[in-house]
Amino acid sequence: MERLRKAESVILGLESALLVAILVFLIFMSFLQVILRQVFGGGILWGDTLLRHLVLWVGFLGAARASAEEKHFAFETLSDRLPPRAHAAMTAAAHLFAAAVALLLAKASWSYLLAEKAEARSLFTVGSLSVPAWLLETIIPVGFLLVFGHTALRAVLRAPEALGRTAPRP
Repeated sequence: MERLRKAESVILGLESALLVAILVFLIFMSFLQVILRQVFGGGILWGDTLLRHLVLWVGFLGAARASAEEKHFAFETLSDRLPPRAHAAMTAAAHLFAAAVALLLAKASWSYLLAEKAEARSLFTVGSLSVPAWLLETIIPVGFLLVFGHTALRAVLRAPEALGRTAPRP
């Protein structure tokens, strides 16, 4: 179990670093686009398309972080009134359900990504470099897999508590 927690800690560190890097780039690029439009009457042609896709990355990475911190959703109205063991069982069941949904969405989005790759649609070009749409859309299945992993781990960590084998968490 400790190995899983360590692995998740490394993954969370990578997610955080990527999230910060993307946010810094988004802020810089958005500011640059505004300046270029206001001063020179035009911006970077592919800038807005890239920014839109990077917002998708921020959303999925943020959802993965929320899943890891158990902040993605809650049944607080009912679960707060339950005894600790029942609360842990309900939380574990909710995590299992969310993990199953995330896994189904990852599978569906993987099929979508393969179709996009087969279509070989170009999202934008930078000079002679053509950026395929599927490349920036890889965050969709990867994001759902990250949500699945974090949520499934939360269910596994809550299981002993739900079975009454450990003291409930505060």
